[in-house]
Amino acid sequence: MLTESDDTPKRSVQSQPSAEIRMIAIDIDGTLLTPERQLAARTIAAIQAAQAAGIIVTLATARRYGNSRQFADLLGITIPLITCDGALIMQHPASTILHTQMLDAAIAQQVADILIAHKVQPIVHHVVEGAEETWSGLAEFDNPDLALYFHEYPHVVRRPHQMLCLRQPAPLRVVGFATHADITEIAPEVAQLSCSWNAIERGNYGCAEITVMHQDCSKASGVATLAAHLEIPLNQVMAIGDNNNDSEMLEAVGWGVAMGHAPERVKALANAVTANNREDGVALAIERYALQR
Repeated sequence: MLTESDDTPKRSVQSQPSAEIRMIAIDIDGTLLTPERQLAARTIAAIQAAQAAGIIVTLATARRYGNSRQFADLLGITIPLITCDGALIMQHPASTILHTQMLDAAIAQQVADILIAHKVQPIVHHVVEGAEETWSGLAEFDNPDLALYFHEYPHVVRRPHQMLCLRQPAPLRVVGFATHADITEIAPEVAQLSCSWNAIERGNYGCAEITVMHQDCSKASGVATLAAHLEIPLNQVMAIGDNNNDSEMLEAVGWGVAMGHAPERVKALANAVTANNREDGVALAIERYALQR
């Protein structure tokens, strides 16, 4: 069931959005998908009902476009998707670029150097001539927490030298997969650079993650860019998310909804808290805050 802000401070005391919801941005992992990484029938029905009511629905995810698009296809989404934590917005289903926000190559190299110094392999995401590419450093930099990632993405391009980013095209972002302890040590060093970053304690690959991007880039910037492109004011946008990398997005839109299992610091930035992803939290939020109006 949906819960209000009885025990968690929220930025608003409203029980409903003050403006009509015309666009909904939904995080994928931990939000749209069940813990088994499936789409629940009620979630599909609620999204399709919203679309039938004229509400634009998109995905705002840390995933790359290549492993996000199948969910958009299943949901009948035919507008741009916000991927790579806002660094890449791709037209869907055309698979063409609408917007990118690149990380300066020199800063990306500093991030890679920090990761390598902590024995963490840098994963560098690029978009080259409209196609996504994933680069990594030398095999000697591979850390145990990368095993599942490399299992799911066996075609990572391995560069023949340590200089992953310097004198290379500016990337979308640099990502590190490691233990929570490693990420905790790495984060303060990354925070000294001119960049934006987020860290999550446990991601899809069973380990902690740190993601580094352009200093103005986040899911919030991606949502704002797409909303402007569609001529929809941010106060008429609802966003639903569950993790640290959703925080700015939940705070930026007119109505931010945190999942029931989200960390308290994420809930504190939202207008409302819905059920978790095993209890149709996304469907409940859409039904209550978008469709009932």
